[in-house]
Amino acid sequence: MQTLMRPLLRLFLVCALLAPALARSAESAYLVASDLLKVKQVEAPALSPNARWVAYVVRSIEPKPESKDDWVYQTHLWIAATDGSSPPRQLTFGTASDSAPAWSPKGDRLAFVRTVEKEKPQIRLLSLAGGESAPLTKLDSGATAPRWSPDGTKVLFTSSLTYAQVRDALEKAGADSRPRWSTEKPGRTANDTRSYDSKKKPADPAKPDAAPAFPAAKPDGTRQERREWLAKNEADGNPRPLHRLNFLDERDINSEQTFAHLFLQELQEGAAAKDLTPGYTSFAGGEWMPDGKSVLCSGPRKLDEHPDRSEFTALYVADAAGAGVKLFLDLNGYSTANATPSPDGRLVAFTATLGESFSYAQAVVGVVPSSGTGTPRLLTEKVDRSAGNLHWSDDSSSVSFVAPTDGGFPLYRVSVATGATDRLSPSLESGVRAYDLARDTLVQVLTTPANPSELYVGPADAKTVKPLTALNTAWLGGKKLSAYEPHSLTLRDGLKIQFWTMKPSPFDTAKKYPLLLNIHGGPSAMWGPGEESMWFEFQYFAAQGYAIVFANPRGSGGYGYEFQHANYQNWGTGPAGDILAAADFAAQQPFVDPKRQVVTGGSYGGYMVAWIVGHDQRFSAAVAQRGVYDLLTFFGEGNAWRLVPRAFGGYPWQPETRRILERESPLTYVEAIKTPLLIQHGDNDRRTGFVQSEMLLRSLKVLNRDVEAVRYPRATHEMSRAGEPRQRLDSLIRYEEFFRRYIGEN
Repeated sequence: MQTLMRPLLRLFLVCALLAPALARSAESAYLVASDLLKVKQVEAPALSPNARWVAYVVRSIEPKPESKDDWVYQTHLWIAATDGSSPPRQLTFGTASDSAPAWSPKGDRLAFVRTVEKEKPQIRLLSLAGGESAPLTKLDSGATAPRWSPDGTKVLFTSSLTYAQVRDALEKAGADSRPRWSTEKPGRTANDTRSYDSKKKPADPAKPDAAPAFPAAKPDGTRQERREWLAKNEADGNPRPLHRLNFLDERDINSEQTFAHLFLQELQEGAAAKDLTPGYTSFAGGEWMPDGKSVLCSGPRKLDEHPDRSEFTALYVADAAGAGVKLFLDLNGYSTANATPSPDGRLVAFTATLGESFSYAQAVVGVVPSSGTGTPRLLTEKVDRSAGNLHWSDDSSSVSFVAPTDGGFPLYRVSVATGATDRLSPSLESGVRAYDLARDTLVQVLTTPANPSELYVGPADAKTVKPLTALNTAWLGGKKLSAYEPHSLTLRDGLKIQFWTMKPSPFDTAKKYPLLLNIHGGPSAMWGPGEESMWFEFQYFAAQGYAIVFANPRGSGGYGYEFQHANYQNWGTGPAGDILAAADFAAQQPFVDPKRQVVTGGSYGGYMVAWIVGHDQRFSAAVAQRGVYDLLTFFGEGNAWRLVPRAFGGYPWQPETRRILERESPLTYVEAIKTPLLIQHGDNDRRTGFVQSEMLLRSLKVLNRDVEAVRYPRATHEMSRAGEPRQRLDSLIRYEEFFRRYIGEN
């Protein structure tokens, strides 16, 4: 008997040891949560002047040094031959983040931005002949967005200066150091009444006759000494006085005003960087004119208006020799930006957005003579899609652009002579995330339902493409993914909405699966086959056995002005009806169990989750992510506060607007929420304001409802897209686990 048992025992032990491995092997046919760590993103493709090479950035998730269960993002530069004659090659290494590659006119060097932890970003130069990169800039304020001058002797870049840095630079130049803001009642900093400066030293006590660098700072001294003591505390950041209208940034209180300036750095050794746009004004999007004598950029229309109140932008030209900045184009009623000179130097392309309806107007491509004296022409008004990422053709006859359209992010081309616009991308089943054009060569980063990010190359007409990278293709080769199935519905009010369903990846026609309704944010975002940020989350939940439905309700981008404007003063009822109509359709599919429906969404999607469960009881469980639930207090808690006047037509203290805000706030209907709810927010999320989630949580706790919350330390509003990898993993697994409590296993 013992002789027989021993082989059986050995067989049992072998099977027991192999079981986890076999389970992992079977499981690996579908996405698992940790596959998130394998996803790589291609960014910022840049063609060499002869179009034989393309430099690009690869963003990956790598193990954190000295940690087995934590990870960090890394970005490095790569290069590939556009004819595929040599495999892609990594150019930079290490723990620093490298980005924004820019080719020199001769194609022998790259300028790029390197960011080292706890330091300001700086620009470095890398020779393609080999060797290590060398620093070009060493500014206390940092340097980004390098642009080579046409002759290759200088590099234009952007740097963000504090109020004090701007003031000190003006004083050093002997210029008037007072701002020109005329419409703002300035506080202490803006009024420049402080005299304390941490860089200056007090008088040497050993030299009593020496004049002090600044008055003494005493809490019990004269009024001036008390003011200096208060100013010293402010300089130490304790406390932080708030004088600004925009007193919040993405992650914290933002008490200090900063200004983006355009600088010019000559490549001569020892040359100092030259500020082309000095003063208390921000300028962005600097691009060289072909003659190399000036730089085009965008800035506030009113230079004497406080930056926090400035919403309209105009185009400016800055003299490369440092002679100053002049207005180039102020298009009445429009905000203009993205100035892009044509290769032949005759025209400048730009985007124009109708100012009265910033939240809804579609950005239009325009052109104007480079002299700045001709009549501007708007070329794509009839396209009714919001254009961006402009590139000229080599012969200056057309401008290419990307515009979200019906769930895709296709590439378009507009003729400068006729305004005729063609869609170059052959399908809307993909998204152009970034691209570059040169010498009839097009490189583009594409997102498809089968792959979140790869680099492709082809002719400028985009009719054919071939892959240059296989960053995700390699590890996705053995995975079974879910396809996107498009649908549309025409509602009772005549509005047509588009939506998609996805079957579970491990699909069995004999089974019924739970339905996950996922809702996008914005509210002007647009989801579809070309959208990158949700790629992994959709495929992960499909792999976990969920049928998925997601829609673009009224208010979404990508369908034109009227569709986007259809949610004006109507964030709740109208869009919710669109979304639930899509969910109704999906729930009727033969593979869906209509008794097991769950819902989630982030930002405006979090708002909509709370709205829906306050008006509809069909869902077994819900997860509201980083949402807005009380529009009245959102006005003060979120740095996206301008959504209130733009989307609802007024301010909380105005009686009619207050009534609308209360009507459109999910918190108003909190007593009707019976669905088990998980509320998520980041500790440092200042875009929607983390107190929003606390108000919803406490309200539901007082009502003794089934609710819990999860908060992520250090996380901002971007947690699910660009947050810490460990937190992104936690959220996916946590949401799925929460749903399973109420819907059970498949």
